[in-house]
Amino acid sequence: MTLFSKLLNHIVFAVLTLFTSNMVNAAEMAPSKTEQRYVVLSPHAVEMLFDIGAGDTIIGTVEYADYPEAANKIRRIGRYDYVNYEALLSLNPDAIIVNSQSTSSGILERLSDLGFPVIDTSVEKLTDIPKRLNELGELTGNQYKANQQAQEFSHLLAEIRNEFQHQTPVNVFYQVWPNPLTTTSSQWMNEIFAGCGGVNVFYGSHSDYPQVSIEQVVTTMPDIILKPIYHGNSNQEVVSWETWKELPAVINQQVKSLEGDLIHRTGPRVLQGMINVCRNIDNARQYQASAHD
Repeated sequence: MTLFSKLLNHIVFAVLTLFTSNMVNAAEMAPSKTEQRYVVLSPHAVEMLFDIGAGDTIIGTVEYADYPEAANKIRRIGRYDYVNYEALLSLNPDAIIVNSQSTSSGILERLSDLGFPVIDTSVEKLTDIPKRLNELGELTGNQYKANQQAQEFSHLLAEIRNEFQHQTPVNVFYQVWPNPLTTTSSQWMNEIFAGCGGVNVFYGSHSDYPQVSIEQVVTTMPDIILKPIYHGNSNQEVVSWETWKELPAVINQQVKSLEGDLIHRTGPRVLQGMINVCRNIDNARQYQASAHD
């Protein structure tokens, strides 16, 4: 069975204190015997709950929580930087599920003041995702399905790495934002690139999302330029890389667009995004190899 087939099978199967003293791990809350009701303030956590068969426990969420399709029917009560507290209080959830890395400290503090248990599902590395799935499984009483999904994720991640990470290195420039030109040196993206046998040309920058100049990019001579397209980012075509004809990425027509939500959301679908990254990097690798023949 090919890697793509295994991913497809996984997708089909999937469809069937830091800021406050109230913040807990999902595994620390026992499942209720009555109907559970959660407000989920992170799109990736919404995807996780649906992945383990607990999507029906979500009674409120935020903008951009748009996957799977059923998530679009959930009531919206805010964004990553704003919460309608009146709506939240009217829903009176059993707990609030957040990503502490993307939810503002002010919101986290306010949720604590209101007395709601706050469950953190933040993810720093790929291997955290199976852990979060299992924790949410314990929270919702869906341990069996969660364990299945977690094992499937871990197995597929290992297969992706085994296939790509030891291949000939390829220099990658990742254009997060065109104006100002912004890239990434985050642990999350570096782990994805490394798993694909890619080398982030701005690895080791002082910030996770450094602003760079076109001239700085040109000096790195990337073999491939990847441009994620996702909610909220501006026109990625503002930067015309074709002007810089000396770049290997331009010479070999390796300036590529990707679906950003698959890569940037720290949920189960990230492996679909990772495979897209790996395939693009591998294609650039083939051009790189032919140039040296």
